[in-house]
Amino acid sequence: MRRAFLLPLLALAACKPAAPAPQLVVWAWERPEDLRFLPPDAEIAVQTGFVELAGDNFRARGRRYPLRSDRPPSTALVHVQIDDTVPLRWTPELRARVAAAVLHFARVVPAPRVQIDFEVRQSQRQVLIDLLHDVRARLPRGTALSMTAIASWCQEDWLGALPVDEIVPMLFRMGRGGPAIRARLDSGADWAAPACRKAFALSADTPIARAPQARRIYLFAPQSWTPSTFDAVRKRVEQWR
Repeated sequence: MRRAFLLPLLALAACKPAAPAPQLVVWAWERPEDLRFLPPDAEIAVQTGFVELAGDNFRARGRRYPLRSDRPPSTALVHVQIDDTVPLRWTPELRARVAAAVLHFARVVPAPRVQIDFEVRQSQRQVLIDLLHDVRARLPRGTALSMTAIASWCQEDWLGALPVDEIVPMLFRMGRGGPAIRARLDSGADWAAPACRKAFALSADTPIARAPQARRIYLFAPQSWTPSTFDAVRKRVEQWR
């Protein structure tokens, strides 16, 4: 009786469907990119603007390099940073002007998702929080708001209240906390912050052994993308399934 009962179970296990393929999103950063080789199911996130805060002012510019593609980007990305050589004066006037600049670049490319890439120190987090709230309030209805995140942020408890649809922990250039984060992911554990469980980012030159499944994966490369670079990253990702 035991043998007759176990055989159907083994047959079912053998037929268990594979995990669905992850959604891959290729980042087109500030350099010339030709992404016409991408497969039809890959998305593109294009950096459309650069904003640098300095003192009580800021500098802003649009993308300087061409992007060649056979499809429209799914994500318009705006990079924001703070010039730490000048003490920042985050006044209401500056806050409003910076939000307007980010929204301007977010609209350069019509896309269903806007992403803000803004790494801040702990003492500067309120600047990031303010900017996200201001951008969220003025985005067209139905436009998703995404943000990149230092991976260690996802082990803290301040992200859950942010007005974003997606947080993208970056699993590369992680600094001193990198080994502990890699060990956590290798063990099968997930982020402490539930808000970080929809997406993550990988770099072509920084492979990882394991990562959570069924999430959008943003792909970074330190140089312009090539078919071989993309294929190598995709094969590593597919090995996790």
